[in-house]
Amino acid sequence: MEPVLRIQDLRVGFETPAGFLRAVDGVSFEIRRGEVLGLVGESGCGKTVTALSLLRLLPRPPAVIEGGQALFHGRDLLTMPVEELHKIRGGQIGMIFQEPMTALSPLHRIGDQLIETVRLHRAMTRPEAWRLSLDWLKRVGLPDPEQRMNDWPHQLSGGMRQRVMLAMALLPEPELIIADEPTTALDVTIQAQIFELLTSVRGGDTAVLLITHDMGVVWEMCDRVHVMYAARLAEKGPRESLFARPTHPYTRGLLAAMPRLSQPAGRLPDIPGQLPSLTRPPSGCRFAPRCSLVRDVCREQAPEMSTVGPDHEVACWVTGRHSSVASVAGDDGIGPDDRKPS
Repeated sequence: MEPVLRIQDLRVGFETPAGFLRAVDGVSFEIRRGEVLGLVGESGCGKTVTALSLLRLLPRPPAVIEGGQALFHGRDLLTMPVEELHKIRGGQIGMIFQEPMTALSPLHRIGDQLIETVRLHRAMTRPEAWRLSLDWLKRVGLPDPEQRMNDWPHQLSGGMRQRVMLAMALLPEPELIIADEPTTALDVTIQAQIFELLTSVRGGDTAVLLITHDMGVVWEMCDRVHVMYAARLAEKGPRESLFARPTHPYTRGLLAAMPRLSQPAGRLPDIPGQLPSLTRPPSGCRFAPRCSLVRDVCREQAPEMSTVGPDHEVACWVTGRHSSVASVAGDDGIGPDDRKPS
């Protein structure tokens, strides 16, 4: 299927007092129509910068888009005129931000912000836009939507504001939704409701780029998963394949740290160490300082992606093209069913 969005060799950095920090370093992937692609990894690995750079929402300076392409139906979002990009932002591509209180304007009522979004991208009168906005607030399950249209953002709870953001993203019927940790700081009940709403109202043809830390959400929501570490992709593949046969040591560490009903009580396994400095990254594999399988070649050369299964690729010298996957993937005593979130 022809992808809605194709990212090729994206490189984004920031000028900082400590030197140039490359937050996204040669990232490539594509999102197909109707699928949910999960982008996962630790805080600081470059997930949000990747998402914001696609719509050129990063402040410039200090941000610098060094190179690469973001092809949306063959048109490069990174180089197109701003006037054209304005028509795509919020219209053909919707975005749900991490923190809805900072994403919503505190100076405008909820209804005015929704109506503005509708009229920017669809030819409607204000009464028509009001009715459509009210209908979407009902669809996302916001209590007393008529009153909420007249409320200010500070009068709504975090869950209510997130529902408003969801409605705002879906109002113009976009082809792609970028959801950047859409349930951050929400309790688990509200999280479940938000993801259920996103699944039910997005429609069968809408693609979703879902950025999250929650591997349980990835299992429930995503068709394919890309694992990001220190500004680069470490592994990518179909959800079932990646959970059943995690190949990169970092991916295996993330999955091993998930709570499981079959696991005895006690401290969860963790990944020792911390992310390397992206102003002075390691010359070889960036996970090498934390990896239990590290070899000399890992410290000297950065690995490239190699195929380890159908649509499943990994960037690792030990578990990729130079070694048998079966000899290392699965030696942690965790079976495929155990890797599934409880």
